[in-house]
Amino acid sequence: MARSLEQQYLIDLSHAWAKGAAGPVAPPPGIDPAAVRSRLEAHNVEVTLGALLPDAMKDEAFARQVDVSRARSTDLLLECERILPLIGRHAERPVLLKGAALALRSYREPGQRWFMDLDLLLPRSAVRAACEELETAGYRPLPGGRDLKFYEKYHLHRILVGPAGACVELHWDLTVPGSVYLLSPSGVIARSKPDRLGRQLVWRPCPVDQILHATYQNIADGFLDLRRVLDLALLAPALSPAEGVMLVDLARRAGLARGLALSLHIMKQITGIETEWMGELDHDLGPAAQRMIRGLDVAGGCLDRRARDVPGYTALLHLLTTPRDTLRLREACRLLWVGEQILLEMGYRAGSLPGAVVRSRVVAGQARLLARVGGLAVRAMASPR
Repeated sequence: MARSLEQQYLIDLSHAWAKGAAGPVAPPPGIDPAAVRSRLEAHNVEVTLGALLPDAMKDEAFARQVDVSRARSTDLLLECERILPLIGRHAERPVLLKGAALALRSYREPGQRWFMDLDLLLPRSAVRAACEELETAGYRPLPGGRDLKFYEKYHLHRILVGPAGACVELHWDLTVPGSVYLLSPSGVIARSKPDRLGRQLVWRPCPVDQILHATYQNIADGFLDLRRVLDLALLAPALSPAEGVMLVDLARRAGLARGLALSLHIMKQITGIETEWMGELDHDLGPAAQRMIRGLDVAGGCLDRRARDVPGYTALLHLLTTPRDTLRLREACRLLWVGEQILLEMGYRAGSLPGAVVRSRVVAGQARLLARVGGLAVRAMASPR
């Protein structure tokens, strides 16, 4: 499939980064430097890939953004070190998740991996006390328009904001209730590895669980984050043969095998990295899903952050990665079901949910979304490959 200049240059940068290149990567003639910088910043990889830009493609604003991104990662890890003793009073093994855990050890230095907040996994029984502990240290619950019942019954974490602006998410689960994907939080905690963050003990997920959690996030977001592609390009090749077997087995148990196969496909297309066990997961996708993935050009969709702008795109990828036909039918039907969960997520209060008129409008909107999903699927299947 033909690539735009910006898409192809992002791929060239990612290939060079994956091979450990230190020098600048020459851009194709006619490319717009501002457009490239904008894409790097949209994906929050201005530090990671921006180091490979020729000097002529950078400007002062971009250099400032790189400095800000580096400082943010460092500051958040320092804040994590400060609050770990508070959380540790209530959770024996608080597990540092996502970007912070990757920045700490997977990248050459923490500033190369931008992340927005601190995510920590605790047993659910410890979350309330840990929140109260953080509140005594100056943290406050993040203001929001959703009823508390939504977080208690249908969500997986609490969000608090610190006195200096740091955002902390305390997770008790890794997949939302009722999800077709199920990543066991107790299993992740049991498999986590001890590490040091400054003077504090911290626990990190094992690489297999880091990959599986990122796969779930990819599905939820519509595979639009180049950071996770680069993360996977670091983590997957470093797995031992035994870890590769473990990853495939856990992915199938969690219902994430198809999502993992799609993540690995995007990784290969963008970074050129592939693993010995990728082919085994292709069987989980099946020929029809593989054909649709090619027709959709999911790698290009990641680079363009298509899920942000194309209605139905994220829902279609979710249906593609849902593990079984019966569950795919169920998930399609759920798009048309307007129950308490979706109304609370929209901001309505638990004690005053809307009646039939509002619900019918929501159903009509969901029906239009489902029609767009069908249209995208038909065009993808008809697309020349």
